[in-house]
Amino acid sequence: MMLNGGDHRFRDVIASALGWWADAGVDALADDATRDWLAPPQPRMEMLATTPIAPAAAPVAAPEAAGLPDTIEALHALLSTGDYMPNAAPPGRRVGPAGTPGAELMIVADMPDPGDGEAGHLFGAETGRLFDAMLAAMGRDRARIYYAPLSPARIAGRIDEKQGEALTRLMRRHIALAKPRALILFGDETARWLLGPDALNERGGLRSVEHDEGHVPAIATFHPRHLRRMPAFKGAAWADMRLLLGVLGQ
Repeated sequence: MMLNGGDHRFRDVIASALGWWADAGVDALADDATRDWLAPPQPRMEMLATTPIAPAAAPVAAPEAAGLPDTIEALHALLSTGDYMPNAAPPGRRVGPAGTPGAELMIVADMPDPGDGEAGHLFGAETGRLFDAMLAAMGRDRARIYYAPLSPARIAGRIDEKQGEALTRLMRRHIALAKPRALILFGDETARWLLGPDALNERGGLRSVEHDEGHVPAIATFHPRHLRRMPAFKGAAWADMRLLLGVLGQ
């Protein structure tokens, strides 16, 4: 069946959702309820220069910052060893931030991939090669950005409410301390916690993420692990990242 007008955003939403279920091990879907899969989507923002930054859907207010680290070094130590969330993984199973704190671009992923623990950093192996190619297309490498996981340890399935609240509170402080000029959010879980529950429907536009000291422009896009399985959506991911290049004046 053909999609009217070649609308990429509709296909992006479906592909992103399917990518999450594939990660969870689901290989077949069944649904008795009918739905309008061909309902017209919201128009996609194409021109950064003429479009204001839209607020996040149902924005979550920055949480109370009391008790959180005051320096990036202290925050790194907390991520490595602290019990800051329910069922926190032991330090040996965590993967922390990397790159250069204070870089103008910060990338937030949902959690480490299998094998990242052994590699000692996010985006290892084949996913890492694609990640590096994406950075190169933006005129950057790992040393010129700062990147961190929302959860430093892998979590089976979706992040639950208590885990998500703890991780989001810490990430809002993390962003405030790192002081990036722009954010890229990789994956649906990252976008859901930092932008709101409808973030899946907001891919493809410039958003705003609240943190402890204000807000920062952001885009939510496909995780490189999903792009490896669905290479047809690399063009859509590149279009998303070009919005951030516009924010950074490039």
